[in-house]
Amino acid sequence: MMKTEHGDVVLVLFPNSDLRTAKRRPALVIQRNNLNSGLAQKIIAMISSNLARQAHPSRVFVPINSAEANSRRVET
Repeated sequence: MMKTEHGDVVLVLFPNSDLRTAKRRPALVIQRNNLNSGLAQKIIAMISSNLARQAHPSRVFVPINSAEANSRRVET
């Protein structure tokens, strides 16, 4: 398993809405480094450039030139 830390951007195979096909997409590791759950898994958040549902309550918009984007090593 790849060693990842909180704030890393990784490529993950996410299923499409038909649940039959999938595509590699970027995701942000949001799990704390010292969670020590004993499970070989990570908590991640999908990253998208699609702003169609930006205002949805489950979405977090991070402008590329913001301090938050720069602190998470987001590259353009």
